[in-house]
Amino acid sequence: MKIRKMMTVLMATTLVAGCFWGCGSSSKSGDSSSDSKELNICVWDGTFSEDAISKFEKDNDCTVNVTYIDNTDTLISKLVEGSGEYDVCDIEAAYVKTFVDNGLLQKIDHSAIPNEEYVDDSLMKTGAVGDEKMEYTTPDQNAGYTVILYNKETCPMEITSFKDLTNPKLKGQIAMVNSTISLYGAALEALGYKADSKDEKEIKEANDLLTEIKGNVKTFVGESAVSALENGECSVALCWDYATLCADSEENWDKFAVADIDSDYEKFLQYWGITSTSEKTELATKFINYMISPEAVAMHMKDWGGVPMVKEEYIKDLLPEGYYDNPSIAKYEELADKSWMVAVSDDQISIMDTYYTLLMGQ
Repeated sequence: MKIRKMMTVLMATTLVAGCFWGCGSSSKSGDSSSDSKELNICVWDGTFSEDAISKFEKDNDCTVNVTYIDNTDTLISKLVEGSGEYDVCDIEAAYVKTFVDNGLLQKIDHSAIPNEEYVDDSLMKTGAVGDEKMEYTTPDQNAGYTVILYNKETCPMEITSFKDLTNPKLKGQIAMVNSTISLYGAALEALGYKADSKDEKEIKEANDLLTEIKGNVKTFVGESAVSALENGECSVALCWDYATLCADSEENWDKFAVADIDSDYEKFLQYWGITSTSEKTELATKFINYMISPEAVAMHMKDWGGVPMVKEEYIKDLLPEGYYDNPSIAKYEELADKSWMVAVSDDQISIMDTYYTLLMGQ
């Protein structure tokens, strides 16, 4: 469910690192300001339960100041501007390597996060690229997917390929995320290339395909295409909203479906990280431990839907009856073996951003 269009990574992360390192604070292994009962977090909108955060505040006699973002650009911009110093950040897997390489995260004490034992084994086997041993991060939700959704009642054609989005029958029918990695990765895969290609010729071909598809796009969306789908504005969408649609209404279970196409879909994951400048490591770690507990994850699922990151036997009784009948759960398990996930690189993003600017300007 994420926008991954950002400034050239090298430039951005250098600025971010400068911001962190220029704050006059150093990484702490403990809470040097333990009497301070405020925690500043920066998280993606539409992911975590406010009730869960409120319960943590009550149980720990503290205040959690939440800044919501809807793309990684926003997070980086806030850090660069110095408009807020965060203790905990919700980081896309594609950017974990960037944060680790630039010293923006401190190491996590996994012994202080006992609730990891409830997390699905598949999420704990290996971390994101750049932090495979999860020295700096821990998962904060289960995997999501950027897929082609279609309204089974109104879509004018069968979609079996990403390239089908160029069909004139879909003129004015498509909602599409405005995410660089999602767009170009999907186009590259459809053309038989790798989603993390750094070959400008291949990326140009992907841009040509996206330009043709753009002629059918009704609207580009940031955080969500749910409204455009549910109100009938669009009958097709490239988006990360299938789980959200299914959680929104059981009527959507039969109304919308994921197109089975001949190329793989994008997989994305999110991770908790504690910033290298945070002096509230103990409280930050407690927060992370609570937010991945069966109790808190159940609250997240009730508010936003999705596939729980907690093993079914520990959370099923905390969820509404029939929760696992939700078709997005089975579909996401199926997509796990038919998906791609990349870590952003300076070279790729630089080329993609150049073409993205041309694409959106046409």
